[in-house]
Amino acid sequence: MEMSIPIRCLLVYCVFCTSSALPGQNASFDVRKVIQDIAAKCESATEYAFEGDLEVAWQNGSQPGRLLAKAKVTYAVAASGKYFLRVEGVNKDEYLLASDGQKSWAYMPKLKQYTLEEAAAVVGDDDEDAEDSSPRRSPEEHDLTETFIRLVIPTLAGMAKTAAMADTNGFGDVKFEGKKEKWPVMRVVSRENAQQGRSRIDLTADPTRLNIGRMLWANFRVLNHQKVLTQMTMNFTSFQVGGKLPDSTFVFDPPKKAKLVDAVPIPGQTGSFLLNRPAPDFELKTLDGERVHLSALRGHPVLLSFWATWCGPCRRELPELAKIHAAFKDKGLLVFGVNNEGKGTARGYVKKVELPFDTLDDSGRKVSGMYRVHSIPSVFLIDGDGKVVRFLKGTHDEVALREALKSVGL
Repeated sequence: MEMSIPIRCLLVYCVFCTSSALPGQNASFDVRKVIQDIAAKCESATEYAFEGDLEVAWQNGSQPGRLLAKAKVTYAVAASGKYFLRVEGVNKDEYLLASDGQKSWAYMPKLKQYTLEEAAAVVGDDDEDAEDSSPRRSPEEHDLTETFIRLVIPTLAGMAKTAAMADTNGFGDVKFEGKKEKWPVMRVVSRENAQQGRSRIDLTADPTRLNIGRMLWANFRVLNHQKVLTQMTMNFTSFQVGGKLPDSTFVFDPPKKAKLVDAVPIPGQTGSFLLNRPAPDFELKTLDGERVHLSALRGHPVLLSFWATWCGPCRRELPELAKIHAAFKDKGLLVFGVNNEGKGTARGYVKKVELPFDTLDDSGRKVSGMYRVHSIPSVFLIDGDGKVVRFLKGTHDEVALREALKSVGL
């Protein structure tokens, strides 16, 4: 999808340098209040859904701009691991991901294949962020469309806290929920950060109902003495933040001719890209404060289980892992849980169920991102040489786990 394009964010740097502070005198509404209201609504929402057309563009220094991603997307999130994403990319195969909090599906219409696992979706745990969106990974490792879609609501939620200026910038035409609308364009420019970077968000929105028809996010920063510009444009055809979404939103009913398979080739959806590669190194603390450095465990097979207290499939698998720990601890196996909910939440559950192996605190969600954990439970088996030899998604019983341990010589 690489091409030379006149990326509109090339003009953003001039805006950053010349914009005066607050507040948009020509507006017939309080721009700052609308921005704050949208941000607060997004920050407090536990359920949201939107659809529309996404474009992501990027430029490094004087190099030609590149269109990195272009797709039609449908996205929904709710509590307890409920998740839905459909991506219809340009020059890429369409795919669908869904989870009702207990079961998860992945489906590729072109192949007429789908997977079904007893697992819950994890939203927002990727280690890549919008400001570091250079195409540094292979297409097999990740899908930039999903990366940026996941960032839409968090970006809106945080825009008021980092704002240096906000004003109006004319009106824009949008097509929202089947109707043509002409809404004001509200512009928010962030404060400069430690990397000499700033972000700008242009929202074409209804200031009364807080509906958004278009979002343009652009980021300028300096990296290795080069100006790097990233731009995401999202044209919404619908946008719902807050309220209750129907449970049916998160259930996938496979077409009659679709075939159930073990895996479908959707970029970046699992940690399977780590198979037969060195396990990403990390250092985390146990819930008791003891430091664990993965590379220091060489010589021992290691089982990492990513889990959460809210995840029903995880709660069902943890007792099976406890049996594995008891059976193989004297044979050198090191079992660790990895939890990102905070020490208090994790410690309370571990104590309640008397979990016998250590759980690592990944509150910063860095390790979950490194291992590309998009659904839980997820188990990684690492051999004594530090290589990932098995990756298991969804709930597995003791028999299946024992079978998997054969890959590390146990």
